[in-house]
Amino acid sequence: MSSIKSPITLNSESDEPIGEVCIANISTAERRKRLTFGIITLVVSLVLLALLMAMGADRLWRLPLILLFFGAATGYFQWHDKTCVGLANLNSRKIGDTMEKIEDAGELAQVRKQARRVQSKALIAAVPLTLIALILPVLH
Repeated sequence: MSSIKSPITLNSESDEPIGEVCIANISTAERRKRLTFGIITLVVSLVLLALLMAMGADRLWRLPLILLFFGAATGYFQWHDKTCVGLANLNSRKIGDTMEKIEDAGELAQVRKQARRVQSKALIAAVPLTLIALILPVLH
């Protein structure tokens, strides 16, 4: 009888894969700001889409919505992944009221990796949302 080992082992405390650590570079209050930004940006993008459709504007006018969808998704994923992309680019974190530099090279590498993942996921979310916006019919 052979035993099959799972390639991913979950940490029982956090349900995250062992070896894959999330290092937050923003506090709960800062995360809430990013989520609020993401929700507001999504609502604005949907309102603009509805206006463009109602005005009968050419579908190509919907293409710039990718920027709004990307911004909305970035806000959401920064909240979800506890990682501020801007602060990661500044090698910093804001856990309390003040911003501070991340001195530990390992921690900084992980935060930068998380920031790249946030941006990748935001782009992966923004592209299909934009494609959906492009295929929706023009309303008159």
